[in-house]
Amino acid sequence: MSQHVIKNTCVSQELLRQVQQQLKHKLQDDTALAGWFMGTAGENRDAVVSLITEVIDRTLNYRKSLFPNDPHYITESVKSSKAYQDALYDVEHKSKALLDTLIQYSLPFSSFRYQGHMIWDMTLPSIVGYFAGMLQNQNNVTPQASPATTLFEILACNDIAQMIGFVIRPLQGGFETTSACAWSHITSGGTVANIESVWAARELKYFPLGVQWSLREGEIFENIKDKLYLNNGLLMKQTSAWTLLNLTSEEILKLPAKIASLLQIDWDQADVWKRLTKEYSLNAKGMMFFDKYFLQPEGIHAPAIVVPSSKHYSWVKSTSLLGMGSGKQGLSESELQDIEAIKDEPLINVYVDSEGRVKTDLLKQVLDTCQQYKKPIIMNVAVVGSTEEGAVDPVDQLLAIRQGYRDLGVAFEYNIHVDAAWGGYFLACIRKAFDMGEKKPYLQGEEQFDNEDSWLRQSVYNSLSKIHQCDSVTIDPHKMGYIPYPAGSLTYRNENIINLLSFSAPYINSENAQQYECQPEQQETTLINTRNIGESGIEGSKPGAAATSIFLSHHCIRPDKRGYGHIINQSVLNSKLLYLYLATLDLAFPEDGFEVVMLTPLAEELHKLRSHLLDKLWIINQPKAHLVEHDIVQRFLRNIAGDQNIVDYIFVDKGDPSIERTLTFNHAFFDRLSVMPGDKPKQDQIFISMTTFNREDYGNDFMNTLSKRIYQRINQIDSIPCIRSVVMDPWAIYTHEQQQHGLFNFFTDIFIPKLRQEANILCQKGKRSCAKSA
Repeated sequence: MSQHVIKNTCVSQELLRQVQQQLKHKLQDDTALAGWFMGTAGENRDAVVSLITEVIDRTLNYRKSLFPNDPHYITESVKSSKAYQDALYDVEHKSKALLDTLIQYSLPFSSFRYQGHMIWDMTLPSIVGYFAGMLQNQNNVTPQASPATTLFEILACNDIAQMIGFVIRPLQGGFETTSACAWSHITSGGTVANIESVWAARELKYFPLGVQWSLREGEIFENIKDKLYLNNGLLMKQTSAWTLLNLTSEEILKLPAKIASLLQIDWDQADVWKRLTKEYSLNAKGMMFFDKYFLQPEGIHAPAIVVPSSKHYSWVKSTSLLGMGSGKQGLSESELQDIEAIKDEPLINVYVDSEGRVKTDLLKQVLDTCQQYKKPIIMNVAVVGSTEEGAVDPVDQLLAIRQGYRDLGVAFEYNIHVDAAWGGYFLACIRKAFDMGEKKPYLQGEEQFDNEDSWLRQSVYNSLSKIHQCDSVTIDPHKMGYIPYPAGSLTYRNENIINLLSFSAPYINSENAQQYECQPEQQETTLINTRNIGESGIEGSKPGAAATSIFLSHHCIRPDKRGYGHIINQSVLNSKLLYLYLATLDLAFPEDGFEVVMLTPLAEELHKLRSHLLDKLWIINQPKAHLVEHDIVQRFLRNIAGDQNIVDYIFVDKGDPSIERTLTFNHAFFDRLSVMPGDKPKQDQIFISMTTFNREDYGNDFMNTLSKRIYQRINQIDSIPCIRSVVMDPWAIYTHEQQQHGLFNFFTDIFIPKLRQEANILCQKGKRSCAKSA
């Protein structure tokens, strides 16, 4: 290794071989996953053709049988006309041309060779569900246009809510619960979900101010203005704006019901919601109104959302679209704690640690500054699965920070939103079995989860198992749910919040049969939760096909340990083994002209554990060989760096480990293993992706730690290139294809050799360039 590059902390090749043997033994009979996908080589072609053909046949046969006596337009005489035949030929000819283009120029996402962006194959039931829903072309803006797929959306989204650990309201009948019931809906993706979550939290934050204005200036609630008290015993009409901006979400969302009870028979809860949201909400009156009459008189600064600096770009879109502004990048840590620097900031970026997780000590200091100097926080965002490195913010610690303010009794409240667009389905790895649409959950809270069977680090489990205590969650089924696009989702812990985003009749969570046109004896079979989904939230029209796709996939592959957890757990294991392969390349192939620096090194305690583990292994070629201390193996693998299934690494040329060469080397490597628009994938190609870490985004801890591992000293460089492999497939480390040395391993037999070949070619080119320059 070059003297300018710090050597990676590595594991031994023997350990890697021993662990693989144990995994092969464990996974050889694990064939359930094979029935859930089309197959990387289309192995399930017959099943796919049969299933899709049945969708087409039954859909068209239904059309034929529905109104048999109605006249038809496409008669045999029409079919025999030249115009008809020309039109049909045109469709067939152009369809073939379209397929030719798609097949030749699309990336082979479902292949073992694709370890690039956040996309892989789709589940077989999701394809069938999408195709069936697409042919019906239902629009889930209203049950009138989508009587079937609206129900599928509710069932699918309730399933997502239960995967999170939220309590859902059953579709039929009722049940007693002291917990708020969740409300969830499908979006086009995580960007729209994140934008809506900010909108909802901002409406919630300002809602008490609107209620106070209705008491102070309006005549509608004149009779109760001296009767409406808050939980702290203060009369609402006399409470300060700062206190009103820091009520809990639970208290805010109960205000309409409290007002309705004070008004008694004159108003019901729906009337109160409708009047308040229509005339006194932020949506109705605008931010300038509340700023003029509430914030400015008390010297309250502009409200903000707080995000980790590793945030997705959708958070900048969120505050920009809502007229709050995009915020500044690159503020120093001291500036983040200076009210003069952040008083007008709508989006506060808190830097991350060396592994890409938000720095909780810095977060607490930023929040303390905001609390002290009256800067309201609308929302604190936790990222569960950052897009560049798959990092999981410590949700448990974020909740503890908020609880600390509550325990002290200070006026400082905010929502906690979890952006788990990428990482939400990892909940299935720890989620105990549950049935779709369970009328009453038999497990609640953290008892719904355990980490016995997963390969996730304990810190990741600690975060995932606490998400159900947060206020809202973004999860994208079209990512780790292996669902066709577009299919994101947004789930609120408390269903009443959608009244703040609704532009029609309020949604009231009552099981009173008088709400429906049915007799009391019919109530048990009446759907109580069929609502106009499209009238709440940002989007209106949206495909019912997305709902059928998620529903059928969840119906066949449960979002718990038995189904999705099984798939994702395998992908996590594969990513950990890819990490080990890359981290030990210098031991296996010392002749290579490059080094691989992993984004995060192997933890020191695992490095020490290595020798102990090796002493406890059976010799593999003995009969019925296995690892005798599986708990040690599991501990070792669980704690390999990386929170989820993204592996980040940087190539360094041994002959020239300079900053400039490292930059050009990694960019050239990416160019060789990517497909430019208009090009076709090359023969024998593998696919990776690339990202760049910037100091203004990640901060000094992350950048200096990484640069120190690449270079001899801490270099104050502003950007570091990084190759990224997203490992979504569950089969990469083994197949059922036999070779002389055992099962075919895609990583060792194809991916790593190709990776080495391309990197060594670049090293040789670099040497020739240096020789010419000399």
